[in-house]
Amino acid sequence: MLRIEDYYTNAPSAGITTFLDKPEIVNRLMNIFYMNFKGYDYNRMKIEVYSVREELEEYKNLSPTLLDQIRRVRVYYDDQQLALKRILNDINHDTHLNTKVYSPVVGCSINCRYCFSKKVFDHFGVTDRLRKPEFRGPYKLFKDADGNDIPELFNIESETPIDWFLTYMSDFGCWAPEWQENVLKQIIAANEMKRRNGKCPDTFQLVTKCPKGIDLSSVPEDTDIRNVVISCTVDKNSVTDRIPELIGKIKSHRVTACIVYQPVLEHIDPVHLDEFVKTFGKGNSWVVIGSEIGENAVPLEFAWIKDIIDKCIELDIPVKMEYDIKRVVDENGYTFLVQEPEPMQETRAVRNRYFAMKAAETSEKYDKKVEELNRKLEKCPSSDKISIADSIMFASVDITVENSKRLLEKSPNFDIILTAESKGIPLAYEMSRQSGKVYIVARKSANQTSAVNKRVKEFFLDADDTELIRDKRVLIVDDIVSTGESLKALNALVEKSSGITAAKVAVLAENNIAKRDRITFLEKLSV
Repeated sequence: MLRIEDYYTNAPSAGITTFLDKPEIVNRLMNIFYMNFKGYDYNRMKIEVYSVREELEEYKNLSPTLLDQIRRVRVYYDDQQLALKRILNDINHDTHLNTKVYSPVVGCSINCRYCFSKKVFDHFGVTDRLRKPEFRGPYKLFKDADGNDIPELFNIESETPIDWFLTYMSDFGCWAPEWQENVLKQIIAANEMKRRNGKCPDTFQLVTKCPKGIDLSSVPEDTDIRNVVISCTVDKNSVTDRIPELIGKIKSHRVTACIVYQPVLEHIDPVHLDEFVKTFGKGNSWVVIGSEIGENAVPLEFAWIKDIIDKCIELDIPVKMEYDIKRVVDENGYTFLVQEPEPMQETRAVRNRYFAMKAAETSEKYDKKVEELNRKLEKCPSSDKISIADSIMFASVDITVENSKRLLEKSPNFDIILTAESKGIPLAYEMSRQSGKVYIVARKSANQTSAVNKRVKEFFLDADDTELIRDKRVLIVDDIVSTGESLKALNALVEKSSGITAAKVAVLAENNIAKRDRITFLEKLSV
């Protein structure tokens, strides 16, 4: 996980320009920050969105229609501006996030007391008409050269399937029938497009507290939309009749059905689950269980959900327990379950295979790069060896990522990463990004020692960094180790700061130095 503080900036160009509307900007940024930043709290974030008409003079000659769509976005956390471009670049957000939140409809007329979306609306000023749902479509269908439908929505080039959540800012059963029809046609066209291209279709989640309002009449009953998960929320025992309502509305279609017991506010009887799984089958039934979260939340009692869990286990229904109930589940001797229906299992399997393949390709590339490095070093004069090793390591992002992964696998438990002001900084940064641990850079200077006529390594830390190291396990990181003097100096700095050296790690090291100084390294340096 990343640290938000590492992205504070005063740069006026730290924002981004986008064509997205404010609801979508809020959706995407909240999802990105939640997935990637440790301790993220949306209440501490502020998002500024405004037209470029107010700022970017170079756009003034564009057509008014296009100009009105271009928006400038800046993000602040604890009143500190964030380097948004660098954040999006560092997390590679289009490939690392498999869940995308999109809101075809903004607003909800139900007005639940615990509504999280209402809090988000109010905090970010998404809309001043929360109780009146607003459709952001209609969305268009286009034709390709063969006459096939191409959707305006969900038409994203991706190597792996995406899980779309479509009701973060609305309730599906409260959508007008024509809104439902429009979005469902987009989903069906997206499914067909993916299948024509030999790819696994995305999944789509639609949630409602008003299953009576669901209208699938526009969808032919034999259309395979089992990758569409339609859910109803049951938060109290008095509303369990929503389950047969959901069954009645969607049972004639090839969909996946879900009951969302979240937030559970009291004991709920496990009624209608037999009919539920009989109607949709085990592979296309799903149950989600979670508690109320946030300020003034009702504390969950395990007795409220025990009967539901027992019934789901009896019927072999896939159950996803939200992480907020893990402690109470574990304390009562039950297994914490994070299960999915078959369509979502399939998309996860496709992603896992893809990422395993990419990891194997990266590993093979790494091995070839090291072989290449050693061949070049063997042909070089001794004095040039280290500088060439440095330049090859320093120039490759892929190799730096793979080096970091392998070093972390070899490293013991640690609290902080320490490196010198040198070419090891990118390595320390990437290890920090992958591990979620803070990294510190020791500043350097070199003083002439007249007695022996050589340079003595000295490193410096400011008072804040020294305090961070106190009583902490420190992982000392370097890219290339030849004499070992830098690591010795960093180790001395840790000791002076009352820290504990957990280990000294490097990518390449001369074998005699590594053995003598107990350095963990990936490859022996040819000399």
